[in-house]
Amino acid sequence: MEYMLVLQWPSTSTAQELHLLISLEGQIKEGIGDHGNVDGHDIGSGEMNIFIFTEDPRATFERVKNIGSIPNHISNLKAGYREVGEDDFLPLYPEGLDHFSVI
Repeated sequence: MEYMLVLQWPSTSTAQELHLLISLEGQIKEGIGDHGNVDGHDIGSGEMNIFIFTEDPRATFERVKNIGSIPNHISNLKAGYREVGEDDFLPLYPEGLDHFSVI
């Protein structure tokens, strides 16, 4: 079964945030190995997201949160996943997060 894992940070859509997002995406692409396939990013509506297709979203997230400079940006990170073809996301991170969505 394939899932979409989404890493999400708050954003005001500045050029600096876009550069950060692109940098984080590149680091994940290089470091993810066989744990998933990075499918791009978006920024706007108060958030910035990186999309990853994976068969095991929890294991992939555990791998991703230690890649490159991701640990430096974990304090305001949210993550969620959904089965490909479904609409509703399951919250994954931080612990206790009760709702996750992508605008």
